[in-house]
Amino acid sequence: MGSMFRGGLGQSLRRAICSTPEASCPECSKQDSCLFFYVYMLKRAKRGYAPPVKPLVAVPPFFGRSLEVEKDCTLSLETILFGDFDRYLPQLIVGLSSLGYSGLGSLRPYGFNRFDVESGVCAFSGRAILREGVLYPGSLQSIGVSDIQPIESAQVSVGFRTPFTGSVFPPNLDELIELTRRRLIGFVNEYGDGANVPAFSCKGEIARSSVHYHKLERRSTRSEKKFFKGYTGLVDYKIEEADAVSRWLLGVAFVLGCGPDSSFGCGFLQDLTKPKQGTTPRNNGTKEVQLRGP
Repeated sequence: MGSMFRGGLGQSLRRAICSTPEASCPECSKQDSCLFFYVYMLKRAKRGYAPPVKPLVAVPPFFGRSLEVEKDCTLSLETILFGDFDRYLPQLIVGLSSLGYSGLGSLRPYGFNRFDVESGVCAFSGRAILREGVLYPGSLQSIGVSDIQPIESAQVSVGFRTPFTGSVFPPNLDELIELTRRRLIGFVNEYGDGANVPAFSCKGEIARSSVHYHKLERRSTRSEKKFFKGYTGLVDYKIEEADAVSRWLLGVAFVLGCGPDSSFGCGFLQDLTKPKQGTTPRNNGTKEVQLRGP
């Protein structure tokens, strides 16, 4: 549902928040206050020549197969807002609500796949940001990427909970960290202070892994249906040597994910390492919005 949410949210967001629909987005005078423009229309990155990474990432649940959901079921959509884009939280909620009214996918003209935005919780603060139709923006807490806690254990179990779209699966430990570092560099350059993300040094091996292959569909109004491959699974890494940067980047991986296609919700991870007695499992640090299907 990653590409479905990205495309559907774009159409609904513009319809819901645009006050000058007759204007051309590249020439509109209200670009600086428009989430739609930054997520869908901005073409030039602050550094380099590639298109900029998106300031909003939506991570729908991934089930690995097509399924029908029952009436009144609840799904969790995780969203991450980068830099100072937390100020666009109201626009995001309005856009999601508009998308729910229209519905998702090819069956929406027939009244299927509609939903209501029921509630929202900030994963960093644990407080409600949306409850019973009331928005609480003061509950939204941001963290600096340098404040993300490192992974200190000698072995870590990584759950690839949304499809990993890199070329080889499972990636070795150093490849996993490097793919995280590359994703982080894009966000730091575009929405952070452009600081250097240092190199790292580590050594480890894969102790155990399970692999599930997925043929994924990507569709847009400007191109025909395309397919691309992705992998989910569980990988246990045994860490033999790791400097402080490596362990910090592993912590970053459980918030930002790794590999390409972040804007489609791909490459997001879960820390499945068994916690020590008296501790709780690691929080992935994402913002969660509950969607209830009518």
